[in-house]
Amino acid sequence: MVAFTGKRHYLELLNLDNSGSPFRGKAKVAGTSVLLGKQTASQLPAGWPLPSDRTEVWVLTSTSGASPMSNAERLAPYVRLAERLQQIPWPRSDIQLQCKPTT
Repeated sequence: MVAFTGKRHYLELLNLDNSGSPFRGKAKVAGTSVLLGKQTASQLPAGWPLPSDRTEVWVLTSTSGASPMSNAERLAPYVRLAERLQQIPWPRSDIQLQCKPTT
C-alpha cells in the first residue's frame, strides 16, 4: 500500500503532468484530474513502478491548511484509508520476516 498526501506529490513522484505525460521545463501541476482515494489500475500513470495487481495506491488530501476545503472534506480520504487498513490482518501471516543478528 502506498499513500500520497496531496495530488501534487502523487504526480511529481514520477515527474508527470495530469495527462501522464512527462513534464517539459518547469510545468506546474494543477492536479484537478486526479481523484482522491484509492486509485484503480487504469488511473495509475504510465510507467508506474509497482505491480498494480498487488499494490493499492491512495491519493489523500493535502495537509496544507491553505487548501480551500472544510475539515470534514480534508479528513474524509484519511478515514477511508484507515477503514481499509483495519481490514488488513496484522501481523501479516502471508509474509515471513527474518531478522538476523549483526556481529
